[in-house]
Amino acid sequence: MKLSQLLLAILFMTVTALAQGTNGPVVFQPGTNLQKRIQNPTPSSGATNQTKKAVIGAGKTSLDTGDANNTFWTEPTDIADTGDVVSTDYLWDSSSKILYVFARATLRCSHGRSTQGGILIGIYGKKNFLSKAVGSGWWVVDLQQDECHAPMPGLYGCKFSPAGSALACGRAELDTRINDIAIVEATRF
Repeated sequence: MKLSQLLLAILFMTVTALAQGTNGPVVFQPGTNLQKRIQNPTPSSGATNQTKKAVIGAGKTSLDTGDANNTFWTEPTDIADTGDVVSTDYLWDSSSKILYVFARATLRCSHGRSTQGGILIGIYGKKNFLSKAVGSGWWVVDLQQDECHAPMPGLYGCKFSPAGSALACGRAELDTRINDIAIVEATRF
């Protein structure tokens, strides 16, 4: 095999692997208004439950930032620009510069059905400690085996760009050291 053929084969395999890693069992794209919240991560005038907290979410889709002085609030939000407004919890971690969002919502499965569940979203702010692009982030959901065709129970999610496009999706783990996620196994649905 010639070097050019080898390079072409490697390029093809890389593109194929990347394409396979951008679909998960749940279809979700964060709404543009949700991502814009990172420009001013403070409660709106209609916010309730304003307090200081370290934890956001529920069950496996919860995250403990370790800082009980983070700003927490609840307000109605259309998290995916679908017209479906749900009660949404926000937690602004001012030391890491990450806005965390949690909502119980109708989640659309890749195969067309839907399910109810909690979704935890992290959006990177200006000068975030992970040096990620502002407005990019991640989301995770906790699925049972076969729910949305999930091959095994656990967390599934995606990392997304500042435009909200999925970059990598699959089985996920919350990295509690840095309050971020890792895609541990790319999936294609």
